Amino acid sequence: IAKLQRDLHTTMIYVTHDQVEAMTMGDRVAVLQDGILQQVDTPRELYHNPVNAFVAGFIGSPAMNLFQAPVADGRVDLRGFGEPVPPGAGRRVTVGVRPEHLRIAADGDGLRVTVDLVEELGADSYLHCSTDDGHPVVYRAEQGVHPRKGETLHLEAHDGEVRFFDVETGARLR
Repeated sequence: IAKLQRDLHTTMIYVTHDQVEAMTMGDRVAVLQDGILQQVDTPRELYHNPVNAFVAGFIGSPAMNLFQAPVADGRVDLRGFGEPVPPGAGRRVTVGVRPEHLRIAADGDGLRVTVDLVEELGADSYLHCSTDDGHPVVYRAEQGVHPRKGETLHLEAHDGEVRFFDVETGARLR
């Protein structure tokens, strides 16, 4: 019985450069950047609560959309995409939002993008877009939404799904 208990508590460390492999096999995943540990957590926590912009952009496929934007009066205004920022934010922040946390703005406000490529994957469609100044944006289209290449959309984020990071350090602002 003692041997069985030992075997049940055995820890295996597996090293891979393949994010999908790490996320599907690991109960806990360590993310390193240039040999420096950035975050150790469950795959779900890494995805939903990254501690910095590197982890946010590294974990997930497609990656989190990241933009630098100015802050004024406690809000960031990213080309019509306005959000309140956490206390203590500087004059600029990195704004992060996952492709599945975007939606087409009902009122026509929001981040203006042009569809450059539509990636049909069966149940999911990923729209690879660009802002007016050429910044890439990936949006996972909702069911029944089928924009085409060349169309202009206005995107907004679902409530509570925008992440903010310090521009200098990359640390998550909460």
